[in-house]
Amino acid sequence: MPILGVTINDVKRVFVKDDAIKRNSPENPSTSLSQPAKWLTSLFSGTSSAGVTVNQETTLGITAVYRAVKIIGEGIAGLQGDVYREGKGGNKKRLPNHRVAAQLREPSLLYTGFTFKETMSAFAALRGNGISKINADGTFRIIDPSTVETRFNGSTLVYVYQDEKGNTKTLDSSEVLHIPSLVMDTETALGKSPLTVHRETIGVSMAQTRYAAKFFKNGAHIDGFLSTDQKLSPEGIARMAQSWRARYTGIDNAGSTPVLEEGMKYVPLSLNPQDAMFVESSQLSVQEIARIFGVPLHMLASLERATFSNIEHQSREFVTYTLRPWVKKWEEEINRKLFTEQEKRLGYYFKFNLESLLRGDSESRARLIDTYMKWGIANRDEIRRLEGWNDSEDTTGKQHFVPVNMIPAEMAGQQQETTTDQAPQNKIDDEQQ
Repeated sequence: MPILGVTINDVKRVFVKDDAIKRNSPENPSTSLSQPAKWLTSLFSGTSSAGVTVNQETTLGITAVYRAVKIIGEGIAGLQGDVYREGKGGNKKRLPNHRVAAQLREPSLLYTGFTFKETMSAFAALRGNGISKINADGTFRIIDPSTVETRFNGSTLVYVYQDEKGNTKTLDSSEVLHIPSLVMDTETALGKSPLTVHRETIGVSMAQTRYAAKFFKNGAHIDGFLSTDQKLSPEGIARMAQSWRARYTGIDNAGSTPVLEEGMKYVPLSLNPQDAMFVESSQLSVQEIARIFGVPLHMLASLERATFSNIEHQSREFVTYTLRPWVKKWEEEINRKLFTEQEKRLGYYFKFNLESLLRGDSESRARLIDTYMKWGIANRDEIRRLEGWNDSEDTTGKQHFVPVNMIPAEMAGQQQETTTDQAPQNKIDDEQQ
């Protein structure tokens, strides 16, 4: 009889040596104690010391985790990305109609470009790996990373996974788009999942959420109680217990004051140390989750220490220290997997635009634009494109402007000599007048 979906034959395949050769082939990946299969991991692990099971479904029930993963996924998906070709002198040309650009805009009939990048990034942030099959027609199919194992087939890295029908498939690394989190195993090239590394921290937060839910469902939330020095009769105890359950337990009765019998006196209650510690520990759990995913606290709606000035600074840090590393992983994987060798030699590459997220407020941006224009760094059309506008209808938008009182540094000495030579003639002219 199967236990938790696991049969005795499944267990035998782990430990019986006669099956070792079959299990070590790419089509039948090895299931060892160092690299257990998914069903074995689910059977013997996944439970934290707090007594809760930590997996993708239960973890996303924590609001801070859900929000952090959503922010990272949407942050990557919302970035504008384009294909460029680098020319002579470092100049680049944007190619919006290139094949790779079209692939990422319309990756599949199953999802849009936004949903594809969001889902891949969310898998990478939460499960450690965002993995997608690159189909022969140029479309993508996202693979559940929990079904994926990697093996070296000679000098080639292969990905072994289960498709949507449960069949085992093998793919060469060139057929896989892989966005990993922190990679600590050089033999598998798979990223570490925060669910595994931080199981205890996430488990504490889940236990607190569950405790609060059970408390409001079954707990008796009171502002005070009545006491007596008299001994209660069995009938009185039973009657009071029944009355207590009917009137004072559950969230609908929160704040009610019990009215008891047998000469009771009222004793008020304040927030006890255990409740105060629970509130404080809940706040600490949000901070721990923010550290795990690299998301600022104000983005998780934790505003206890937030100010207007440090929120803007933290938002820029989020782009620099959290989104930028993910962006680089996306760019490098796209550039090495989706372009042909000839295109790479010709200077084709894909790049996300992070500049829009690093801009300051309107006043700061206006000063930056003024500097670009005043010193001839950019013309009007380039600035209009930076703001998402169309080019000017006339050719004046392509002109660069510089201050009339500025000259190149190497001409400064010549200008001074010219001024000195002209001074006597100017003096004679003045005297003749």
